[in-house]
Amino acid sequence: MFCLGLAVLSWRLQGFAFGIDNNVFHIPIVLHWFDLPQFARDPAIQSLRGYATPVYPLLGLVANEGNVATFFFAAFLATRALTFYALLLIMRSCGLHGRWLLGATASLALVSTLYGETGISRDELFVSIFTHTALAQAVALVAISGLLRGRLIGPAVAVGMAFDLNVMVGIWTLVPVMLAAGARLATSSHAAIRPVLLAAGAFLLSALPVGLWIFSTQHFSSWDFDYRKFLIGYYPYHFFIGWTAWPERIAFVLQVSSGMLASALLPCNRGRAALALVGFTLVFAAGIAVGQLSHSRILMNLHLLRVDGMVTLLVVALVAAAAFASISSGRALAALAGVVAMAGLVANDWTIVMAALLLRGATRLVAWKAGHDVPAWRIRPALSMAAASVVILVASLVWGAYSQAPAAPGSQDVPNDRQLLGTDPAAPFWLEVTQWARKSSPASAIFLVPPKLDFVAAAKRRSWVGWKEGAVVMWAPSYYPLWHARSEDVMALRSAPAALRYACLHGIDYVVLDKRPGRQLAGSASIQAVFSNRWFSVVKANRCKSAS
Repeated sequence: MFCLGLAVLSWRLQGFAFGIDNNVFHIPIVLHWFDLPQFARDPAIQSLRGYATPVYPLLGLVANEGNVATFFFAAFLATRALTFYALLLIMRSCGLHGRWLLGATASLALVSTLYGETGISRDELFVSIFTHTALAQAVALVAISGLLRGRLIGPAVAVGMAFDLNVMVGIWTLVPVMLAAGARLATSSHAAIRPVLLAAGAFLLSALPVGLWIFSTQHFSSWDFDYRKFLIGYYPYHFFIGWTAWPERIAFVLQVSSGMLASALLPCNRGRAALALVGFTLVFAAGIAVGQLSHSRILMNLHLLRVDGMVTLLVVALVAAAAFASISSGRALAALAGVVAMAGLVANDWTIVMAALLLRGATRLVAWKAGHDVPAWRIRPALSMAAASVVILVASLVWGAYSQAPAAPGSQDVPNDRQLLGTDPAAPFWLEVTQWARKSSPASAIFLVPPKLDFVAAAKRRSWVGWKEGAVVMWAPSYYPLWHARSEDVMALRSAPAALRYACLHGIDYVVLDKRPGRQLAGSASIQAVFSNRWFSVVKANRCKSAS
């Protein structure tokens, strides 16, 4: 209940969105749209049969059109609560207990570092939608907490479950488990072989269901297009570090360094914590190499660079554990260092975090060299906790950044794409279009829509081509020629009459025209619309004899 309460607080700080981002793929799976007649010939929707995670098919057993948003919200809260619980387990494995453990966990709800996406790969941390990636990362963190306690079999099972939820997260987390197993074999007798073998079997058995699913639905043969080039043009941030600015790279180095230093300051299990962080860092380094050298779809699809999300989650837990251990020490300088470190996490400033941990390390070094009986300024633990609470709350009010929801545009403002997303967008103009399409067009209708605006999940109608649907190529590469050709065709359209002629030739029923400045096609104003609002209009396309 404690972690669920933190999840509710976190939701109130950030908000919840439905039907945006990758939810445009998840909703059709939950609602079995690939079984509907209007999507029988839609390659993007049909490809979702091979979307390898059991999460959305399981939600589909209970969800329907009327309650799907409610179930996504429930899954969102459950995932957030499980993440807080996993972070609590990690900090407990590091030696925190009692009120200090609860205080550290509660403070994480106010840590800006955990909200949004990572700076390098744009991996999901605390985001305002439900995704199976976030759920898999929470399960992977539970596995890490077991590793810190010296266990292998339980973490191996958890990693297998993370693999089932999201293959790439399971592969990432397998590396720290393998390092822990290797360390046990290197430092123990032959008796260590049996638990390592049992752990390997436990992982394979728990990962088997989705492993078989992947091998039965995926095509591993090569394709006649450059997958690397496709990713660079489509969305390079998950795969190539070259698209990250240097400040974000430096921040990541500070983050990893802070995690290693925090590991050395933990009350217990320092070596295991450092080894787990090294494991994830090695995966990140492999992601850099794969992005620079490889053209392999299989390797690229592991999204190795995105492990920086797991690095961030683990480092935040280690820093918080070290900080609250320092606050509880009863020594004034140590408590000050711990409070400053937590303020740095709240402000998402790794320079502050690193400086605070260095201060704490220096005080420990001085005490060790002088002898443990060296006099020190003392402070009551209750006063330390009170001071930490005040500083964290004030820092959250001053520097905390939690919600990524776009602000509503002013009455005279042109809405941007982010303000048009979701089932309850900040600017309702695109929602009016999708709702008109759902209620007033035939179920079999095909729409030509502006790029970068999600349509299918909200309208329950086919789109001729969409930018977001390019992600289908990652699990169904046979879709690439069709998606690429249609995208090139649509991007070449420069006028509304040209768009209508294109629709006529290809059997497209409706063309949605964007009337926002800088995006309006020439000649849009003179064409009669069947639906129109301030920024969009829907035009019925005439059928041609050559339509196909």
